Amino acid sequence: MEIISLTDEYKEKVERIVVETYSGESEGILYEMKIAVHRELFDLRDLPCLIALSEEQEILGYCYYRFSNNECEIMVIESIVQNIGIGSALINAVTKIADDENCKRVYVQTTNDNCHAFRFYQRRGFTICAVRLNELDYSRKLIPAIPLIGDDNIPALHEIEFEFVL
Repeated sequence: MEIISLTDEYKEKVERIVVETYSGESEGILYEMKIAVHRELFDLRDLPCLIALSEEQEILGYCYYRFSNNECEIMVIESIVQNIGIGSALINAVTKIADDENCKRVYVQTTNDNCHAFRFYQRRGFTICAVRLNELDYSRKLIPAIPLIGDDNIPALHEIEFEFVL
């Protein structure tokens, strides 16, 4: 597996994968490559992105991130194939970039229903640093398609922030 910055060669294919992944009825957090976080919309096309490639140059995963105030925020991370180290490799790569940019921390938001993400981030050294109660009410004003019920039939209500201090 190789981790590279998104190039024009892969841009359209990654965007298609992102839209297909997040436009289903069970997801809805993304709208036309835009994500609602912090009570605002971010266009992923304006952000740097890392991609994981197989030896055959197939896309295995991606990670969109942004820098702000000497911090690095992971905006979207996805492993197309689960449990073979793609997510970990992307986390390690973005953490190295953040460290090279003299960031103080790497952080990421998820929703209260995403128990898989809770396990994933904590196993990689991230800790919960903030809980924003009822934050998805604001996100739904920006993207009404965000479902009320999330993973495992859990009401999707809150935003949980995980951080890895550098």
